[in-house]
Amino acid sequence: MRKSGLILLLAIVAVGWGQTTATAQTQGTQAQPQKAAPRPTVGNTPTLAELYCSGFITTDKVPQNHFVAAGWNSFEQTRYGAAHDYVYIHGRDMKVGDRFSILRHVKDPNNYESYRGQKAAIRDAGDAYFEMGYVRVVDVQKETAAAVPELACLDFVVGDIAVPFVEHQPPVFRSVTLDRFAAPSGKAQGRIIMAKDFDTLLGSKSVVYINLGSDKGIKVGDYLRATRTYSYSYHDREASLGRLASANEDTQAAPVKMSVGDISSLPRRTLGDMIVLQVARRSATALVLTSLEDIHVGDAVEVMDVSAAPEIKPVLPVSATEPTATTTPGGDLATAAPPRITCTASPATVRAGEHSTISCDATSPDNRPLNITFVANGGRLSSSRNQATLDTTDAGSGPIAVRATAFDDRQLSSSAVTTVNVESATPSVPTAQKLSELEFKPNSAYVDNRSKAILDDVALKLQQDPGSSAVLSGTAEEKEPSRLATQRAENAKTYLTKSKGIDPQRLQTKTGAEPSRKVEIVTVPAGAAAPK
Repeated sequence: MRKSGLILLLAIVAVGWGQTTATAQTQGTQAQPQKAAPRPTVGNTPTLAELYCSGFITTDKVPQNHFVAAGWNSFEQTRYGAAHDYVYIHGRDMKVGDRFSILRHVKDPNNYESYRGQKAAIRDAGDAYFEMGYVRVVDVQKETAAAVPELACLDFVVGDIAVPFVEHQPPVFRSVTLDRFAAPSGKAQGRIIMAKDFDTLLGSKSVVYINLGSDKGIKVGDYLRATRTYSYSYHDREASLGRLASANEDTQAAPVKMSVGDISSLPRRTLGDMIVLQVARRSATALVLTSLEDIHVGDAVEVMDVSAAPEIKPVLPVSATEPTATTTPGGDLATAAPPRITCTASPATVRAGEHSTISCDATSPDNRPLNITFVANGGRLSSSRNQATLDTTDAGSGPIAVRATAFDDRQLSSSAVTTVNVESATPSVPTAQKLSELEFKPNSAYVDNRSKAILDDVALKLQQDPGSSAVLSGTAEEKEPSRLATQRAENAKTYLTKSKGIDPQRLQTKTGAEPSRKVEIVTVPAGAAAPK
């Protein structure tokens, strides 16, 4: 019995050893290191919006003699850029039909550097400007022009700079492949010194600013490779935190610790590629086309040799009205099918002040990615993806046309117009509303400066609405003389009549029921009943 058990045990061990050896041999065969094959980029060519919303850093003097001064709904509205907005530009020598680019001179609100020396590098490159879009002048009076947005990257605000519009040179796009361990190209090298909107973690479609410009031979359309070395990560304050932890196992008899020299011998990593959109003397603006992993502000860039890469469709200039027949990864634009779009409004008829939702169904016969934009000739629109909400609060009665345009990545587009009928709102019954209240010190009916400031606002509202009146309701605490309630209301009325010129017939005083040291002020619109 013991002998047979021993034989069985030896057999199991032998089988296990054979399996282990076979597994080790198989794993050893599979684990042979192989260089990653060059990876074709996805060809994320910029749209017109990305081309004209990229921004730049420049040492050149940007003229500031034209600027955004206000808008149609000033001062209730402080941000402009919707298709139905009018933007007022102040400056001389403007005429109808002029186009202006809207720029914003910006500064980084962050107090830290993404990499050591970042602020000095930005100062050396010049001043940073974000492009907010461009507008067209439709009317000029004296030194102020009314303009309508043709492209709004972000909202325009008062103080943004307006400079004469200049078409950007469209770059030539190529189908580029990326090698994870590409050898240095031997061409100009620099680094990412800043990113649009002061982002620090970047990827495909991010806009970056580099410290290479025309002084280094950089041109629009140049391709740049983003790279990172292990030495750079080793000396980075955040990225190098991991090296403080041990990478060895407790069972290792003689663990190896890499030196700084060993780390510098590790290969350089390719992170992605980008294309240059604008060039200044000491800097350039580039759009990240493909990111194989996260790209950081501070990462290195170098000019790539893409002369052998085939061309793909460029961005159309903004003045183009019809697409040109150009070969693209998806075929010939001359035979390409534009998107299809249909839209419905729900409800199709609303009363003034109500909302209607416009829903669109857009498809591309060529299976291209689509975007949808909305504009209207009345009301206010807010949109998200394939839906828009029409707010008719400020609209009069009558039809409002909402145009939805679907466009693909080749700038082919189709539109659909949906009509929303706006009926007059049912006249609302005016009601009295509490406007404000005054507070008094114990056993005092004196109207102090704080109360006078509140009464100044009350007087202004009464002056703006001559048909309205006000009720001043005074109160007193239980421990105070009851006469204080009436006296507080009367003193407030005296200030409004004697100091602010309000007709006494428009003011009513009364005593409130709740014990407190206040005067409650209620405005009564014309036709409304006064509070009891």
